[in-house]
Amino acid sequence: MKVGIFHTAFLGDIALASLLIEALYREKHEVFLITKKMASLLYKDDYRLKGCIIADKKKGIEKVKSIYNIAKQIDALNLDVLLVPHKSYTTALISLLTKVPKKVAYNDTSFKMPFTHFQEFKKDLHECLRCLYIAPDWLVNKETMSQVEKIARPILISNNKLDLFLSKNPNYFNESIPFFIVSPGSVWPTKKYPAVQFAKAIFLLLNKNKNIKCIVSGTIDDQKDINEIFNFFSPFPELANRIIDTSSYLPLNEFMALVSKSSFVIANDSSPIHIASGFNIPVVAIFGPTTWKFGFFPTSEKSVTLTYKDQYGNNLSCHPCSPHGSKECPKKHFRCMRELSPDLLVESVEKIVPQFFE
Repeated sequence: MKVGIFHTAFLGDIALASLLIEALYREKHEVFLITKKMASLLYKDDYRLKGCIIADKKKGIEKVKSIYNIAKQIDALNLDVLLVPHKSYTTALISLLTKVPKKVAYNDTSFKMPFTHFQEFKKDLHECLRCLYIAPDWLVNKETMSQVEKIARPILISNNKLDLFLSKNPNYFNESIPFFIVSPGSVWPTKKYPAVQFAKAIFLLLNKNKNIKCIVSGTIDDQKDINEIFNFFSPFPELANRIIDTSSYLPLNEFMALVSKSSFVIANDSSPIHIASGFNIPVVAIFGPTTWKFGFFPTSEKSVTLTYKDQYGNNLSCHPCSPHGSKECPKKHFRCMRELSPDLLVESVEKIVPQFFE
């Protein structure tokens, strides 16, 4: 069958859809992904996909036109089935306008009219499994489903090309020196661990192992936090020389290639933890206002989810305060991140990759 996956949520959500893609590929379906431009780079080199359609949802008056255009793009694929894990009203409306004969959504979607079939939304599971289970048994048989659900993590594909990175850092891999990645960014300000505390953790790690390097990654939007990290290292030039910033130039597909070669990744509750999980790279994930119980924790075999707890081992009474994060702390104290010690972060790293710090 020709199967489309229509998913335009956050980047991490699209990475987690890769387990569903794996199952459909094993069933020999022709798989098409309809997603945002940035998210499409996650699958730029993915042989499991027959094609990737950019769903450019506009804003304002242009939104109406874009809805019809995306529906036309989907119809041009002549799909047999459209799977819609994204619970967006706009996504549902576009689905309604398509002529795909079978359209599958979760049973808890608020706008049911566009869809012909419904699958149970299992809220207690990890998101990659929830996404997998949107596939009915007439698309993915029990044997394949059993094999794939045991993997229980995203599966991403990289061509390992680092052309732009190596043009900026031509000698980076000349010596077999391990490196780790720190991603301090997030779409939501309250989900960001303070940059100075990230810097302190990097400082401790570089001092614990004199033969390890660090890459700080992100986007232009993360530049303020990244500048704070590098400003911290101004008095320590020898350590600063072991850190590079890729935020101004590295495309997502090359970031994936770097992650796949890294020794471990440290990040907030954001897409890098799921990208690292997609390559089974050890991860330390920092959760502030959100909780792993929402189903978005890292799934690498070696991973730690780090959340602030008081001296008695209790979470803050206000935690979690949001499923996605917010612009500012509702209580104004931001204790969930501010009081999370860099020492705990370093201890978590040592727990999952002790071989680098013996």
